[in-house]
Amino acid sequence: MKENFDVIRKAFALQGKILEVFPLTEGSIHETYKIRLDTGKIYVFQKMHTGVFRKPEAVMRNIFRVTKYLQENFPDMQTLHFYQTLSGVPLYQNWRVSAYIPAQSMKICENLKQIEQAGMMFGRFQKAVSGMNAEKFCPVLPEFHNTRAYFQKLLQFHADMPELEKLKSWQSQACYVCDAYQKNNIPLKVTHNDMKCSNLLFDASGMPVAVIDLDTVMGGMPVYDFGDAVRSFASNTSSSEADLSVVGLNMQKYKAFASGWFSQTEYSPEERKLLIPAVFSVTVELAVRYLTDYLQGNIYFKTDYPEQNLVRTRNQIRLAQEILNGRKEMEKFL
Repeated sequence: MKENFDVIRKAFALQGKILEVFPLTEGSIHETYKIRLDTGKIYVFQKMHTGVFRKPEAVMRNIFRVTKYLQENFPDMQTLHFYQTLSGVPLYQNWRVSAYIPAQSMKICENLKQIEQAGMMFGRFQKAVSGMNAEKFCPVLPEFHNTRAYFQKLLQFHADMPELEKLKSWQSQACYVCDAYQKNNIPLKVTHNDMKCSNLLFDASGMPVAVIDLDTVMGGMPVYDFGDAVRSFASNTSSSEADLSVVGLNMQKYKAFASGWFSQTEYSPEERKLLIPAVFSVTVELAVRYLTDYLQGNIYFKTDYPEQNLVRTRNQIRLAQEILNGRKEMEKFL
């Protein structure tokens, strides 16, 4: 194995001999390894999944654009650093290399303080990149977070399922945010598009130090970043929890995250009134995506058993209903 990685090391002109190779299994898309050299330096080697990201070069252009911007304008903000090959390109046979940040990722936050700090970290990141020109970023995942487009894919299927009927009944309400952006010509901004706990790195004290997984950074709706982050951080359970009786929105977690987030960000009046609707919209959107993938035979989301995407669909439908039930309390905290 070391011999194979040595080819990559040489392609990126990294000095030293490979001593150790550690697989990193937290991510569910790319093939990732921590590589330690005899120079004492540590790198991350990652092979991109081109079945998901069909234009890896465009992904890397976006990443280099945003990391350069952050390094130049927010030098105190720790961010990812990717290397180029000897020929001056960021990929070698779809492998990329980044500097290792001595911190760890976590699937869930352990306490409310950690959630608040995560909100601050993600909020600061969004505020920082909002100063960039979204039109210069390639849409590496076309129609990503276009809720109406996801519904169109789902409605191609005709199945006698209560989950399908429930989602169909929510279509208009779930598409409200996307429609409002188009109807009112609200400009898109640079957004992360995948704000969840595992896309932060935490130091030894348990505090977040860096935002990672910049593959989906592109033009988008900032309120959807907030909505998806709340969906992730404030949920009582993971999206794969089959016991619907424990699925719900934890208001203490929501308030902790929102407190951190809004200490760093600001919105126009038009966007501000879309924040809570976005929490509902993005949750329904994910349910739609899970059910579509289930009906297609589980070709996109990684699953451990055949019915898992259906379980995830039910989970997110339950969570969306809980968000609707709690929307007035959520709005009071804005």
